[in-house]
Amino acid sequence: MLASLVGGFAPLALAQAPGTPSGAPPAAVGGTKAAIDRPLQPATAEQRPPAQIGLQADEQGFDGLLDRFVARGDVQIDLAGGRLLADRLEYETKTRTLYIAGRVRFWRGEQYFQANSLRYSLAENRGDAEAVYGVVDFDTTEVDFDLEAAPSVAPPPLSYWPRSTPFQASRFLVEPANLRPRASGALSNKPLATAQSRSLLAGLSTSSSLGGDASGGRPAPLRLRDWRTPPVVLMPEARSMACPPLIPAIPNWHPYPNAITAWGYGQSIDANFGDAFYFNGRMRPEYLWGFNVNRRLIDAGPLALEFDSNALLHTTGWQQGGPYNNTSPNAPLPPQTFGEFTGGLGLRAWVQPWLSLGFIQGVSLLTDNSLYEQTFRGSYQTFLNYLGFEVEALVKPQWSVVGRLHHRSGAYGTYGGVSEGSNAYLVGVRYRFGESAPAPVAPEMPAPQSCPGAPPPGQKLPAPLGEQLNQVAQGSRQQAEGQVPAAEIQPRQPLGNPYAEEQERHRAIDAAVDQRVRDVRFVRSLKLERRQGGFRYDQTTEARQFGQAQPQQLMGFYGDQKLVEGQVSRWRFQAERITITPTGWQAERAAFTNDPFTPSQSWLDLQTVVAQDLGEGKTKIKAKRSRLILENRLPIPMRRNLTLEKEKPVDNRFVVADDGIDRSGVYFGYKLPEYDIPKTQAKLKLEPQFMVARALNGSVSTYPLPGSPVGAPNATQPAQIGDLFGAMAKVEGKIFGFATSDFAVSLSTLNPSNFANGTRSWGDFSRSFQLPNLGILPASTYTTRLYGAYRYRSFNGSLGYQDVYSAVGASLENTGKLKPLGAISNNYFWRASFGNYQGTTFASNSPTGTTISQTIGDSTRASFYGAINSSVPIWTGKPRNGDDPKSTQNTPTPIIPGLSINTVTSTALDYYGNGSNQNLISFTGGPTLTLGSFTKNVFDYTQLTITGGGTLQQGASLFAFDRNVDLATLGIGWTQQLFGPLLFNLGLGYNVDPSSPYFGYTTNAYGELRWQRRGYEFAIYYSPYEQVGGIRVKLNDFNFNGTGVPFVPTKPFSPTRNRQSLF
Repeated sequence: MLASLVGGFAPLALAQAPGTPSGAPPAAVGGTKAAIDRPLQPATAEQRPPAQIGLQADEQGFDGLLDRFVARGDVQIDLAGGRLLADRLEYETKTRTLYIAGRVRFWRGEQYFQANSLRYSLAENRGDAEAVYGVVDFDTTEVDFDLEAAPSVAPPPLSYWPRSTPFQASRFLVEPANLRPRASGALSNKPLATAQSRSLLAGLSTSSSLGGDASGGRPAPLRLRDWRTPPVVLMPEARSMACPPLIPAIPNWHPYPNAITAWGYGQSIDANFGDAFYFNGRMRPEYLWGFNVNRRLIDAGPLALEFDSNALLHTTGWQQGGPYNNTSPNAPLPPQTFGEFTGGLGLRAWVQPWLSLGFIQGVSLLTDNSLYEQTFRGSYQTFLNYLGFEVEALVKPQWSVVGRLHHRSGAYGTYGGVSEGSNAYLVGVRYRFGESAPAPVAPEMPAPQSCPGAPPPGQKLPAPLGEQLNQVAQGSRQQAEGQVPAAEIQPRQPLGNPYAEEQERHRAIDAAVDQRVRDVRFVRSLKLERRQGGFRYDQTTEARQFGQAQPQQLMGFYGDQKLVEGQVSRWRFQAERITITPTGWQAERAAFTNDPFTPSQSWLDLQTVVAQDLGEGKTKIKAKRSRLILENRLPIPMRRNLTLEKEKPVDNRFVVADDGIDRSGVYFGYKLPEYDIPKTQAKLKLEPQFMVARALNGSVSTYPLPGSPVGAPNATQPAQIGDLFGAMAKVEGKIFGFATSDFAVSLSTLNPSNFANGTRSWGDFSRSFQLPNLGILPASTYTTRLYGAYRYRSFNGSLGYQDVYSAVGASLENTGKLKPLGAISNNYFWRASFGNYQGTTFASNSPTGTTISQTIGDSTRASFYGAINSSVPIWTGKPRNGDDPKSTQNTPTPIIPGLSINTVTSTALDYYGNGSNQNLISFTGGPTLTLGSFTKNVFDYTQLTITGGGTLQQGASLFAFDRNVDLATLGIGWTQQLFGPLLFNLGLGYNVDPSSPYFGYTTNAYGELRWQRRGYEFAIYYSPYEQVGGIRVKLNDFNFNGTGVPFVPTKPFSPTRNRQSLF
């Protein structure tokens, strides 16, 4: 963008008389006061900039002594639809070097750039800028960076007065003189106060200093309560610099690194691990007492890594025994006393200043075998895995009440083949003590000149040696070295209460920050996900939208998982100093944020950055170190090499995944570069895979034994070399004349003996076309599909996953909108298809048959499916203002309270080659209630969905993959805020048909614990029914109007404060 801007000054490269040394800095930033105020000579036609640049300034001309063209005082350049504003501009014709200084601001389209100064050599295509801040939007860079094309949007207005257009005559007989007001004129009515008056206004940006006192215009130190003065805008945003807000530092929520806990009461329960969370079991006469010692190892703001240890005493009374390793099955167990010692690492999350959640992973050692574990578990031993889950609530800064779930187990057979252990609840009192100084998280970046807290004009960042020598040649030593008289900055007095400090800090932010953004809109997310468990194949869009009405919470994950998916196209960036190169730019420290507001909830901190423009909307960024900083508290290491792209989502070529259904567990994969298939518009994607779990276990248990008939059950067999390797192949794009094509082959083994059972494939070729009105078919756009599949897994409610061993056929489909009936909106979808299928069948053709045989059926099937999706809003509340950061602090879009009813009415007609049929008419629906705004700390957001439905059935399918066995269903979805940004997401589906053999079966289940903020999201999810779980991290992308303000935490400048190391 900078190269495009300054490239318009190339015609100024005219031969001039010798003058100042090459590369000398502009007089405005490095020269003497005489040079700044020296009268300018009228410039000749050759010395003036070209007319197409559109240069305006209070004064412009040629400085013969400097041998430069100079424009000073409210400089404005209009260039190819863009606009640059500054206090001073100089152009040295001999070296073709451009200098711009003093509140440099540039707009073109959606791109914005500001700096204290900018220097650029047209001959070398190199330069540098100081105190840089801006906004870049990769969605519009192609047009905004091209000076030959019109920008995506017009620059913001420079005046509060409305502009006259060629189609609108002026409302004034004489145009007002202040149509282009100057800062000095605006300030004449209300001069700025000095620092001693303590009436500084946040966000002011003028060419004058903040005061004429001896401190050089530095702001006086303020306490928390002094930040409550709201900002006052003296000029349009387009005329002022975006200034970083000077807000109080983040208080240290938990300053005590050590803790000791007295467990005053503990009791065991006979439930398994999962049921223990719901107290679903019988309390046993086994009691626990003891002590806990805890030491924080790493402090990362709201998260902390800890060492945790326990010394416990177990005492039991007479209790019921189990069937294993007992004198007789279920014989009573005598009283027992034994000790237990645990040790491990813990992760603690402070969801509120007074509330924390802890997770501990370690080991447990008993002094004697537990008789309960010995008789209720087939295998047992004293040394097992230890898990702890606890909740801690502070009652005083150093005293808290703690509750913990205490769990011992074999970690699924890892410890001596033990699969379970024992569970207990502990309650105690904790005392925290010690001292630890919080380490700084963010680098320091000074505020731009004319902003509160900025270095005074004589003091700035260290310049390169060559520039310092030039300054020495033109000015004094003190001026070259940037020395100013020392001044003390009084530190802020702590309030002593972290919660009170946090509340005061939020009030300070509301009062002091002028966000300079509006019309904030959520666009999309950049998702990083790691999923473990079985592979779930994708549902079509129509199946998700026009299948049974079900809670959104049950539609958690479908399709192929990508480690990185999506993109963030609009970034705000900030740097102390950047060096512009012919291929990009470099910086010692740079920061990027996706959050439109300040303080930013999420931003990237990059060290030793080299950015290279790859063309086609791609920018490659290399950094010595890269961190994602959340809430200005928590640093998370990130990849050092990033590629920002405009269109193509970023993805990681390395794959680490878990597929227990086909690949026996964990496997590694690597995505090869895409291959363009010749003479087509399609691409081939290949992913070789290595089966880690099979290599470690030496066995395979996911296929029938070689030579077994089709449909035989799986059995364990030794792993051969071919079983350790597999692949995934996909073909996507236009091929064979079809507009869209999608074909995939999954090879979970390369062993010839297991190749047939280790291969799955599916795909379709589709084409859309326009038909006129043909009577029963109205004029519309229709889609034809040719589809095929081999061993495709299909989910069928209570029957779970079933295999379609082969399928080939064709279909015709159409979707659209119906005319609304009042407030009722309706969409429709229908599909007619014919194909040949092979799949597992039922032992009985009765609709109530429950036994799935191993026989593979083969039959043609003609089917029709049609559905109408309706939505009725009953009540819609008023959302909060999306431009207010408080309204979206925990969500990318404001919550809209309301009540709506969603329904799906469908019919399915299936006819098979053997003369059987299955005809269904279904109706499902229910209400969705949304309450709250998600802005308060506790229970301020609830979304509850309840769906129910019934199906009328005539006949039954002979295949297991499409037989309907859930004639009456109930779905429940519940999303609830717990504390702050923490919420849970729960979905359950049930078969509620009393006449069905599957009555009461769970048809689906999904649970999620989510930490959700405006800028990012962190979630842990699990489906016990499908045995799929994972971790998901999102960065949200926003569009907005305005520039925003610098987001890296800023401290007021102090020449006596030594810069501390970041680590």
